[in-house]
Amino acid sequence: MRVGEWLRDTADGIAHLLGLLEPFAPYATAVVAFVAAAIALLNLHHRRQADSRAEWWRRVEYAMDLTREEDKVGRNTGMQLLNHLLDDERWDEADVKMLSDANEILISELVDKLTLAAAEPRPSTGPPGLFRRLWYQATRRRSK
Repeated sequence: MRVGEWLRDTADGIAHLLGLLEPFAPYATAVVAFVAAAIALLNLHHRRQADSRAEWWRRVEYAMDLTREEDKVGRNTGMQLLNHLLDDERWDEADVKMLSDANEILISELVDKLTLAAAEPRPSTGPPGLFRRLWYQATRRRSK
């Protein structure tokens, strides 16, 4: 079979198939509209989910910023917000893993900050000089 004959036979087959499908042509518009509506709904669902996750992450970043504040109330508020955000259903497992790693870094940073604050010498409240040394030795003897 030559190429010309094959092309003619193929075109005749397609024309015959289109002739069979011709009675269903009015329904094609409805099918195309249904497919387009389904795609639009899936796109809307995906966009809403992505926007919701973006808002969730914005709140997580705000809570993490609060945990780094010098104020104890701010730190506690940030930790409470992080705990509350983990109860939300907008995250997936990768988000929780990333938040858990970030939380470990924040906790270690806070512990380091607290140990540095505890290691700093505190200014004495007593009188300076000889009197303070005598007072220190007298109270030390009594405590033994």
